[in-house]
Amino acid sequence: MAGQIDRLRFQLRALPAAPAIPHLRSVTEQVHTLAGILTAVSDQVNRLLTGDLSSADEKKAVEEYSGALTPLGEAMTHLGRIQAEVAFFNFTTHPTYRNSPPDLEHQRRQVNEIITGCCDAADEILELAAEELKASAVELAPSPARVQAAAPARTPHAANSAQANPAPATPPPTVAPRTAKSR
Repeated sequence: MAGQIDRLRFQLRALPAAPAIPHLRSVTEQVHTLAGILTAVSDQVNRLLTGDLSSADEKKAVEEYSGALTPLGEAMTHLGRIQAEVAFFNFTTHPTYRNSPPDLEHQRRQVNEIITGCCDAADEILELAAEELKASAVELAPSPARVQAAAPARTPHAANSAQANPAPATPPPTVAPRTAKSR
């Protein structure tokens, strides 16, 4: 998810700079991307909450993922504001002031200030959210000792089959002499 957030930040930075107004389609795509990230985090929290939360790791995961919802929601507010400003400018302001270039330019500057402020705020918030998710992933990752302890438990059939069919102590005689002569 942190990687998705980083890609979204890159897309935000790729929006045209003032005085250009971004295309509504571009902004809408970013809103949809962030909505997908928010949904994925929310689904992860719900999945964890439907379990029994018996382990400390599961409880910690709920806390970490739930903590990501707040900044992602704040970023969604900023992206929604950008989307609203772009839509209003394109479908209301521009048609109204089309015949008055000085007034249209004034309106464009105001919209650009809002868009720039919202983009900067969303970028900053998303950067913090991505860093927190990365730190959480490291914190929630199993320690090497737990991985080693759990490894035999995950593959008991492999250990049992190796004991039931031990490998021959020496290679078959037809292979050994040919290998020895070819060297």
